[in-house]
Amino acid sequence: MSDEVFMTPDEASSFLRISKSTLAKLRLTGDGPRYRKAIRRITYSRGDLVAWIDAKTFASTSEYDEARA
Repeated sequence: MSDEVFMTPDEASSFLRISKSTLAKLRLTGDGPRYRKAIRRITYSRGDLVAWIDAKTFASTSEYDEARA
């Protein structure tokens, strides 16, 4: 059994310091962190949240612009 920690959308939005509605919009557009859905319950693994944040890390604005292209 995995020791992975799973969070509710409320907990995940608090962890990411974004609103719950922003997290829902990111789910809708596919731009947010990976999530799981089982019987109408959405959960996020802490590892997926950290990986999503890490993928959004840049050293300069030019790196950000290149990533968006």
